[in-house]
Amino acid sequence: MSQKTEQFNELMKRPDIDRAAAGYEELYAKVREQVTAEVPALKWEVANPESSAACGNDFAAVNADLRKNDAEVKGLANWVAKGNLPDFQWKHVASTVGQVAGTYGFGGGEVVVDQPGNHEIVFRDQYNAELNFGTAVNTTLLLRTGCHLTAEAKKRGTPAAPPTY
Repeated sequence: MSQKTEQFNELMKRPDIDRAAAGYEELYAKVREQVTAEVPALKWEVANPESSAACGNDFAAVNADLRKNDAEVKGLANWVAKGNLPDFQWKHVASTVGQVAGTYGFGGGEVVVDQPGNHEIVFRDQYNAELNFGTAVNTTLLLRTGCHLTAEAKKRGTPAAPPTY
């Protein structure tokens, strides 16, 4: 079996990118809701629009030789709330984010930055999606999906043939 077929078959076990993104959007909304409930002064706004790209090295063979990607990752719209979470609130709010994320299959939480007035933690799920929550000048919430097949590729159920010229 080719590497392309092996990687495609592995991705067939996952929801398609649209279904995955919908679940992550639900998670995103619940996190914002819970954080706002604990810190009502935070008012969330979209900072950057959604984006998508080909999958990284873990699934690079799936899209090899294709004009249109069969598999992709999405960066959901970034959210920002003006203002910093005070240090005395950070651990509690980050724990709340972790609890909500845990109900969606995200584990633990890797502390990336932990300095006075500057904190960042990343949670990952089984598909290597990353939920990033941080506070410094502003408070931010970012989510990048793991690699998933497009709905079209998942429906087709087999790798796309390379284009003929």
